[in-house]
Amino acid sequence: MIAEATPPLEPAHGGFARLHFASFLGLFCVGVYATSFGPALPFLAAHFGVSLDRAGLLITVLFVGSIGASGAIAVYLHRFEARLLALLGLVIIAVGALSLAATSSWAVGLLSVGIIGIGDGLLVAAAHSAIAETASDVPHGINRLNLWFAFGAVAGPVWAGAILATRGEHAVVYIGVAAVSIAVAILLATVPRTPARSHQHAGRGGSIRSRTVFMMGAVLFLYVGAEIGLGSWVSSYSTQAFGAGVMGGALVTAGYWGALMIGRIVSGSLFARGVSPVTVLLGSIVGSLLTSSTLALADGSLVVGVGAAFGTGLFFGPIWPAAITLASRGSASGAPAAMVTIGNAGGILFPWLQGKVLVAAGPGRGIALTALLCVLMLGIVVAYRRGQLKSETN
Repeated sequence: MIAEATPPLEPAHGGFARLHFASFLGLFCVGVYATSFGPALPFLAAHFGVSLDRAGLLITVLFVGSIGASGAIAVYLHRFEARLLALLGLVIIAVGALSLAATSSWAVGLLSVGIIGIGDGLLVAAAHSAIAETASDVPHGINRLNLWFAFGAVAGPVWAGAILATRGEHAVVYIGVAAVSIAVAILLATVPRTPARSHQHAGRGGSIRSRTVFMMGAVLFLYVGAEIGLGSWVSSYSTQAFGAGVMGGALVTAGYWGALMIGRIVSGSLFARGVSPVTVLLGSIVGSLLTSSTLALADGSLVVGVGAAFGTGLFFGPIWPAAITLASRGSASGAPAAMVTIGNAGGILFPWLQGKVLVAAGPGRGIALTALLCVLMLGIVVAYRRGQLKSETN
């Protein structure tokens, strides 16, 4: 049986409520820039004079920077105040976004996205740690945090698509990202300091090396690769498979992330009703396997393809909050940051690989990688559930 988590701090004063709201807005910002790359990749490739699949390395570099920063929080920086780490992350994101907007050098472009990644890792890990330590209802709090990511993920492709369709260049997109990041950083700076409590609970209630953390980390490694990979390439997939234009591909991307947002609203309701995160996780992975397989087999059918893309986003929605919730129960306080680090490591490999396959072998085979990752996730969660049932009967 999974050990009960150490009771979180109750949000007894307005500072925690404001901290939570600022954290939510931080994840909104993450959603905006992370999903802007979907419509922007062809334009970035043309701007830097590289092929489309090589431009996919920008996603890899983003996640290299992210796992380095979130890993630092998991290992050591969790001892410091989460609010300060999140604020620092937002400032770094703004610097990287402005650099990406200004440069015409491919090498500097890669470096700029790597800087955004460092800020991303700090912000995402710190925001998850803040919620895990201060929310009175951790599953609901983490789900709400990631719901705000989904809000941003809907806005990102629409914002990028509208700018790219009318202006044909990416600079304004990332100047906007920098402006939003600075605005949220200013808000976060006004939140009262909260106790740096993470190190006080390390070692209580479990270890971040526990079986649950290990297996949920494996799920998130595959999931982030699947979620970001599909979100990054579904615009190009729509262009190649259905003949969609720039704005059409952006709207398909926004619809995918919008469906993911709805999935997180549904999972929040399920958690509130007492449905086990394991049950939510299993159902979500089975559903996403079916819909992503349908997407890969759509064979140029616009209606089937768009419906399957939306369905995949819908079922993807609950996976991250369910897995993070399971890993956070009874584990050391570095567990949320460790989960972010392990999960984001999947973003280094799979989106780049998916782009290579999509360009070389066609859109259907490129999207088939998403279904394969769902198969692997399902195998891990089934094995986890069997071990859990065995432990409960002993």
